[in-house]
Amino acid sequence: MPIDRRIGNYFDNSGSFLRRVARWTGPNPYVTGGETISAATFGLGTIICAMFTEAIDAAGANYRTPVWNPTTGKLQWFSGATEVTNGTDLSGFAAQFEIIGQ
Repeated sequence: MPIDRRIGNYFDNSGSFLRRVARWTGPNPYVTGGETISAATFGLGTIICAMFTEAIDAAGANYRTPVWNPTTGKLQWFSGATEVTNGTDLSGFAAQFEIIGQ
């Protein structure tokens, strides 16, 4: 498995990275292309990595997949391999996340 060490300090023994861990609730309505997420949203200057769990609804029966797109700076939501359609209410879905930044 190739590892690209240019995007971060592979081992962070310095404590120079900040972590934000919390729960993210889906938007209502969802806008095609995703929600804009800036580093400032988390009190950071730069996002190095953003990881999200699967988002489940309150019943625990339905899943959506939030994926942070570092190129656009947006959080996109998917149902299977397809992006959720414009105008969809995702407010019933929540995912845990970890943001690593500086």
